[in-house]
Amino acid sequence: MPEASATVTGGTMRLGSRATLIADSGTLAYRVYGGRPVVYERHRHRYEVNSQCVAALESRGMVFSGKDDRGQRMEIIEIRHGHPFFFCTQFHPEFQSRPAVPAAPILALVLAAAKRLDRRMQEDGGVLRPGAGFERRV
Repeated sequence: MPEASATVTGGTMRLGSRATLIADSGTLAYRVYGGRPVVYERHRHRYEVNSQCVAALESRGMVFSGKDDRGQRMEIIEIRHGHPFFFCTQFHPEFQSRPAVPAAPILALVLAAAKRLDRRMQEDGGVLRPGAGFERRV
């Protein structure tokens, strides 16, 4: 982390709810999060993507679709083409997931595994709306 020391590792975890900005409306992250440009997710980690590697990863097809509010930290990464569902987060969406309202990335993963994500997004108006769909027959 930019503000952390390389020699002193005590108390260097990134904790708590943080803003993630989703700038591109053409990304899976934008659709998974219901078209919201800013999402708040909880963090509990010490490691992150090395910013010196971002350009190399992007040149090979990865897309950093979510970044922190200063644009320094890569929070969401995805592959747009050539993979049925590649969506990774630096934060922990499971911390905000509930039985009747699952976290958006977790719902997207389950729907993608069942090959129902695209259909569900169409039914929800082009974006995923967790909590909706209980009235529909599965």
